[in-house]
Amino acid sequence: MSAQNEQENKGDKAPQAAAKLPGFAMVALILGVFMAILDTSIVNVAIPKMMSVFGVNQSQIEWVVTAYALVSGALVPATGFLGDRFGYKKMYVISLAIFTIGSGLCGIAWSNNAMIVFRIVQAVGGGAMMPISMAMILRMIPVERRGIAMGMFGIAIMFAPATGPTLSGYIVEYLDWRLIFTINVPIGILDLFLSAAFLREFKSEVKRRFDLAGFLTSSLGLASLLYGVGLVSEKGWTDHEVLAFVLTGLVSLIAFITIELHVKDPLLDLSLMKNWTFTLTVSISSLVTVIMMGVLFLLPIFLQSVSGLSAVQTGLLLLPQALMSGFMMPIAGALYDKIGAKAIAVIGMLITAYALYLTSQLSMETSHGTIVFWMCLRAAGMGLMMMPMQTAGMSTVPMDKVGQGTALSNTIRQVSGAFGIAWLSMLFTDRRNFHSASYAEQLNMFSTSVTDQINRLQNSFVALGQSASQARASALSYVAGQVQIEATITALDDVFILTAALSLVALALSLLIKEKKRKGEPGMPMMGE
Repeated sequence: MSAQNEQENKGDKAPQAAAKLPGFAMVALILGVFMAILDTSIVNVAIPKMMSVFGVNQSQIEWVVTAYALVSGALVPATGFLGDRFGYKKMYVISLAIFTIGSGLCGIAWSNNAMIVFRIVQAVGGGAMMPISMAMILRMIPVERRGIAMGMFGIAIMFAPATGPTLSGYIVEYLDWRLIFTINVPIGILDLFLSAAFLREFKSEVKRRFDLAGFLTSSLGLASLLYGVGLVSEKGWTDHEVLAFVLTGLVSLIAFITIELHVKDPLLDLSLMKNWTFTLTVSISSLVTVIMMGVLFLLPIFLQSVSGLSAVQTGLLLLPQALMSGFMMPIAGALYDKIGAKAIAVIGMLITAYALYLTSQLSMETSHGTIVFWMCLRAAGMGLMMMPMQTAGMSTVPMDKVGQGTALSNTIRQVSGAFGIAWLSMLFTDRRNFHSASYAEQLNMFSTSVTDQINRLQNSFVALGQSASQARASALSYVAGQVQIEATITALDDVFILTAALSLVALALSLLIKEKKRKGEPGMPMMGE
C-alpha cells in the first residue's frame, strides 16, 4: 500500500475513531482550561485580604494579577511549536502539572514576592493549556461534530471569567482566602489522571527549528503591550510610563512580524491571515471579546459604587449571566453542526445588540431583577455565536497548522481583550468627566429651585444636630455626590450604547462569512499518533 493510500485510510478512520472517544477526554480538557481561565479573575476579589496579610500597598499587590496575565499571554505564541514538536497530549499534561504545582505553591505563599513568583509558575502552565487544548479538540473531533465539541469547550471560556468573582467572594468572606489557589490542587491531580488515561497523542511529523528571535520579540512585545495597556485605565494614554511600554510593545511586535515573514520556520505562520474565513472570524471574535470584557469590567462599577452592593452580592448578581452563557454554548455548538456559523452569529449579535441597548437605559430606578434580565439576554446572544465563530475559522485551517492557528487566534483575542478594557475604561472616564461638568453647569446657584433644595437639605442636617456651617457643607457635599452618581450612570449608558453599535458592526461582518455546504462534508484527516 502506498504512503498516500495509507494516509487516506488514516483520514477515513480518524472521524470514526474520534466518534468513539469517551466523554472523559473532553472533560479532561474542559476541566484544565476552566481552572486556568478562572485564575485570571478569581484573585481580584481577594486582593484586599492579601494586602492585609502580606502588609503591602495597592501597587505592590497588583503584580499578583499582572504577572499571571503577562506571562500567560507571552507564552501563547510558542504553544503551536511546542505541541507540534513534543506532542499535544504531552504538552497539555506538562502544562497542567506546572499549573497545579504553581497553585499549591500560591496557597502556601508567605510573602507578596513569593506569591508573585508562584503566580508566574502558575501562569507558565495556565497560559499554554487554552491553545493546546483547542488544537487537540480540532484534531480529535471530525468536522461534522466539532460544533458541539467546541460548544462544550466554550463553557470553560465563557463561564469561568464570570464565576470567578462570585466564587472568590464567597471563599474570601466565609472560608480561607488561600482556598482560591489550593482548591486547584485536588482538581488538577484528578485531571492529570483523566488526561493520562483518555487523551490521545497528536504530534506533527514535520520537524521545525525553534524560532528563538520570534519568541523573544513576541514575548517582549506582548508583555510590554499588555502591561502598558493595563495601566491606561489608571494613568491615561498620555502618561510617560504607558507610552514607554506601549511603544516598546509595538516596536517589538513589528520586529516580530518582520522576522516571521522572512524566517524559514516561523513561530507563528502569519500566512494564515491570508485565509479570508480565518481572518474574518478572528476579527469578529476579537470585537466580541472587546464587548464582553468591557461590560464585565464596567457593570460592577454601577453595582458597587452606585448601588452599594458588596463584592459578594455583585458576584451573585452577575452569576445568572454566567449560567446562561454556559447553557447556550452546547446549544450553539449543536446548531453550528446543522446550519453553520453565519445564521447563528447574526441572530446572536442581534440579541446582544438589543440587550446592550436595553442596558443603556440604566438608571438609579432600575431594579436588580431588570439588570439580571438584561445581562442574561446579552449572555445568551454572545454564548450563541462565540464558539461557532471560532470553530468556523479554525475548520478552514490545514490540519498541520492547527496548533499555530489556535496560538495565533488566542494571541489576537488576548490583546483585543486588554485593549477593550483599556479603551472602554478610558471612554467611561472621559464621558463621566464630561457629564459631571455639564451637570455642574446646570446647577445655577442663583436658581430658586436649587437654592430651596439646598436649604431644605441644610435644615435636615441641622435637625440631626449639625451646626449651621456643618449643615451647609453637608448639603453641598450631598448635591455634589448626586451629580457624580448621575454622571457615572450616564457615562455607563454611553458606553453601553457604543457596545451595542459594535455588536451591529460584528453582525455586519458576520454576513460576509463564506460557508461551504455542510451536508455530507467529510471530516478532515487527523494527524497520526
